[in-house]
Amino acid sequence: MHEVKDKLLEELEKGINGIAEQGIKDENIDILSKLIDMHKDIKNEEYWEKKGEAIEMRYRDYNEYGNRGYGRGNYGRRGRYRGEDIMEEMMERYDEYNEASDEMNRGNYGAESGMVKSVEGIMKNIYEIVCELSEADSPEVMRVIKKYSKKIEEME
Repeated sequence: MHEVKDKLLEELEKGINGIAEQGIKDENIDILSKLIDMHKDIKNEEYWEKKGEAIEMRYRDYNEYGNRGYGRGNYGRRGRYRGEDIMEEMMERYDEYNEASDEMNRGNYGAESGMVKSVEGIMKNIYEIVCELSEADSPEVMRVIKKYSKKIEEME
């Protein structure tokens, strides 16, 4: 199937280049639009196939409870703090955000939903970290949390 996609992409690119060489005119703009849409759809399909494979590889080592390793509670391997797992997850989501952002910049406007999903996950992780930090019985820690929470709230 991959060979078929490669052949289709090659033919679509020839068609797009041919029209570009002739110059865009009223009589060829409709076909150019269709060629570009088909090219974009195939590229988008390839992107999400690769993304699915990467996600599958990334999470294949997690057990049924969502933990890495051998089921030692919510802490993963011995000696890890709760926040380490949250931070690791947030970094993965940030990578996903960057990948989707790159796709958007290449003209794949379907990638915007991936960006939004990643940002949603990142913000959830930030909230979880702030909740954990606020468990500290320290007025100074709470002052810092409130300071930056206010800055976030004031963003436009």
